[in-house]
Amino acid sequence: MHAFDPLDWIHQWDDFEMMMYARHDVDEPGIFMQVSRRLQREGAEEWEILYDRKIADVPEGIAEMPGTDAWEERVLRRHLTDHPQLVNEEKQHLAEFLANRDGRA
Repeated sequence: MHAFDPLDWIHQWDDFEMMMYARHDVDEPGIFMQVSRRLQREGAEEWEILYDRKIADVPEGIAEMPGTDAWEERVLRRHLTDHPQLVNEEKQHLAEFLANRDGRA
């Protein structure tokens, strides 16, 4: 397993960015997805967080110490391996989220 690099877990397209991360130090530990949108305001770039949601529980059998980079790397790699359509599914969730938010659903 290679060293943990947070950029491995960020996917950007158009004016959007999704970032997957794992948390163990919250009431409901799990794998989370944060989706943001890039805005241009008076020549400056801003990122608006659209949502931050739990997408899965932490898989069983992760040997590394919770909270370490090695633990997060293992958790996220296992989830991505088990869910190869994750990016497409999250883009679909985003489209539904935006439609509901904008009153088009």
